[in-house]
Amino acid sequence: MLAVPSHDPSPDPGDLPELSRRRVLLGGGRGLLALALVGTAAAGCGSSGPPEPDPLEAELSAARADSELAAAAAKAGPPEIAPALIEVSAMRARHATALVEELSRAAGKPTPTPGAETTSATATAPSTPPTPPPTLRDVVVALRRSGENAAKLAPTLSGYRAGLLGSIAAACTTAWMVGLQPAERPQ
Repeated sequence: MLAVPSHDPSPDPGDLPELSRRRVLLGGGRGLLALALVGTAAAGCGSSGPPEPDPLEAELSAARADSELAAAAAKAGPPEIAPALIEVSAMRARHATALVEELSRAAGKPTPTPGAETTSATATAPSTPPTPPPTLRDVVVALRRSGENAAKLAPTLSGYRAGLLGSIAAACTTAWMVGLQPAERPQ
């Protein structure tokens, strides 16, 4: 008769290597070490904080502010410079519209319809003295700053965004150097 070796599922304790904490973590426990590293990496990826704001947001704020500034200066200034200031206000409003469209496209959201954004005038400080109306000089300074900022940002972007910012930089620079400077010079 043939003897069939019996297979005992529990190994003899003398046959197992001695396990130490060091061996588990470094040598014999590579699975635990890998698991710890993956867990650490996953935790680091999940807690990166809030996303960075889109760099076009600041450009949008500047375009809106410049448009309002130029419109206010057109109302308060001499009538001979009003048409140039009204054109600057319209130009910066078009820039704001293009920036809103690009921000919406990048976020995967539909472009807001005109008038969807409401600004509410609040009478928070009735005792505050009214500020003087903006001058042509204020508009020139704002356009110069906007043109310089857009020119600095354009090379950091790519594709349509870079072209959009380059176009805005050129338009702002042209407006303050050519469109508004002759009106600013004494006659």
